[in-house]
Order: sequence, then structure tokens, then C-alpha cells
Amino acid sequence: MAWAWARLRNGLAAAAAAGTLAACGAATGEAGGTRPAGEASAGPPRTGGVTPIGTAESPSGATCRGFHFTVRQTPSGGPHRVYGELCARGEVTPDTPVQVLLHGGAYDHSYWDWPYKPERYSYVRHATLAGFATLNLDRLGYGRSDRPDPERLGFEAGGYVVHQVVRYLREGALGPRFRTVVLNGHSMGGLVAERAAAHGGVDAVIISGIGPDVGGDAEDEDETGPGGGSGEGDRYHPFHPATQDPKFAGASWAKGYYTTRPGTRPGIFLAEGTYEKAVARYEEALKDTLTAAELRAVRSGPDDDGGRGESARAAAESAAPQVPTLYALGRRDLIACARTRDCAAIPGMRDAAYLVPRSGHSINVSKGAPDFFRHTISWLAAQGIS
Repeated sequence: MAWAWARLRNGLAAAAAAGTLAACGAATGEAGGTRPAGEASAGPPRTGGVTPIGTAESPSGATCRGFHFTVRQTPSGGPHRVYGELCARGEVTPDTPVQVLLHGGAYDHSYWDWPYKPERYSYVRHATLAGFATLNLDRLGYGRSDRPDPERLGFEAGGYVVHQVVRYLREGALGPRFRTVVLNGHSMGGLVAERAAAHGGVDAVIISGIGPDVGGDAEDEDETGPGGGSGEGDRYHPFHPATQDPKFAGASWAKGYYTTRPGTRPGIFLAEGTYEKAVARYEEALKDTLTAAELRAVRSGPDDDGGRGESARAAAESAAPQVPTLYALGRRDLIACARTRDCAAIPGMRDAAYLVPRSGHSINVSKGAPDFFRHTISWLAAQGIS
């Protein structure tokens, strides 16, 4: 079964145009269904809901504090807790730009603050040295955050959750009322960033591991699965139920969550010649889960038929983030560019996205990570954010 990044984005956009996101509290209107930067839609109460939990240890060398954020999957849903680490160097003021970091599926916040060779692989270290604050989240359903019903926790709900965190930042719940907020999402975290941006309140978006729509389904995978092979007829290969994995089998919440099968991560998230051998060992040790709802969405996606092709594409264009947006792909991304195994071979991709050299799907743990880190900071500076 193919990965379906492009078709999924079109389907989510069509749902947004039809009002699905409005049901999650999105701000809809004439300008592509989004609010201007800095203006957030209605949602949970403006006060309370954030609990400091002390100093957080970080490989980055920055000063970090842990927080629990009270969030809801829908405006009328029950409360859940999301964990995040606010990291910076020196005093944090309202003028300090903050990047909200959103990991992909089967990772947690460690993806952005990698413990192996952090001088090379920790984005938190690089961004804080450049003068940014970072809020590195465990997305709802991951890491130290709550693990609600995985059948209901999809990308729309994830976007609404992140939007609430953005509101907390804007309203001073962590101290300063941050004037500049950037969403920086990898892979599934990039899909969540797009959905969160549709609610307003952000100034720029960075999306890695998912390319922009350059026409057709060029970035969707063929039926062989990442790294080749059919997955023995298993539509979710190389993922399997977390209840069957040695790392998560005993967890009370594991039913309905999925994770990567042991030993498969290099063939999905990395690419031969682009990573250190030690990284693969850390990948397995630090792996997390993902929800059934997220996995279903990316492993099938909306059908190609049903008369939604052109209208879905138009909806995707109108529902894209209405703020400056950077797309980045590892040049050897075996998920986003599985057919060619070289993203530079996809017509139009070089012009639409920054292609990171020496990198697979998980850019932050590839040899090209420092190139990506430098490019993001330079791109933000070009947008007047530094």
C-alpha cells in the first residue's frame, strides 16, 4: 500500500474547505480559511492550563524548562496533557522568536534534540545558538504526553492541539508574550503544522520530510514500500501493533498504537550512505509509536477517483499556510521520493523545496543535518525573523 502524502494533503484541504476544520475551532474566512499571522482563532480558556515541571535535561547545552500544557482534541472534548521543553540561551523576552518543534510519526521530541553528537544533530542546539527559543513538543499521543484513543487522534485534531499551544505562547502562559511564533514540523509533524497554521497565530512555517505539491502524485510512493519489498501483503508494513513490539508490549495504552518493526528504521527513515552506523542504534532505542488514525491516513489517503482530483488540488492550494512557508526534503528521501529515490529527479522539486544533500527522510539524523539547520536559520532571517 502506497504512502499518500500528496493525496492526503489534498484530502485534508478539501475537508478544510468543506468545514471539517471549522468543527475543530478553525478560523474560516475568505482568505483561504486562515487568519492572519499573529491572530489566533477562538478555543480553550486564555488563562491557566500550563504547569511548569522544572528543569529539563537537554543534549543541546541550552537552558531548558519542562511544561505540561492542558489541551483538547476538539473545543468540547475532554482535557489532555502535552509535554514540551522551552529552551533558550540567555534572557527570553517577548521579542525572542520561538520555534515550535513537531516531530514525525514513531519519534518523540528527541528527534529535534538528538543525544548522539548533539553538536551535529541537535536542532535545538543550533537554533538556540542562533538566538531563537525552541518549544520542543511531544505531540499528543507521543512520548511524555497523554496517549488518548488512537482511533480518533488524527492530523486535524493534532493541528488543533498545537494551535492551543501557540495561543499559550502568544498569551504569556510561559512568561513572555511571544510576538513571533514559527511552526517547524517534520513528516507527520509537518502535516500537523499545516493544520495548525490554518487556525492562525503563526508567522512562518517550516515543513521537512514532505514536499510541496508540484503536480500529479510525484511524491507518493509506489506499491513496493519504502526501501523496496511488498511488506508480505501487510498494508501497514513496516509498522506493526505496539502491543507486539518488545519496547511497548507491556504499556497499558499500547492497544491501537503502532510502531516500526525492529530493525526496519534504516530502510524507512534513512538512506544508504547518508547516516552514521551509530545513528541506526539510537533510532531503535529512541523509537516511539504513532496512532492508528495517522497511520491509516498516510498509508491509504483519499482515493484518486470520486471526482475530487482538480477540486481537491485547488482546495490544497487555498488551504496551504497563508504565511511564509519553507519545504525541505532530504535528497535521498525514500518515502517522499520513493519512485525516483532522488528527489532532484522529480520535475519542479528543485525549485519548490530545499533539497538537503547527504540526507534521507529523517533529515535531522542524516549527515546533511547541519546544512538543513543553517538553511532554516538563513531562510527565517530572509523573512525578517531572527
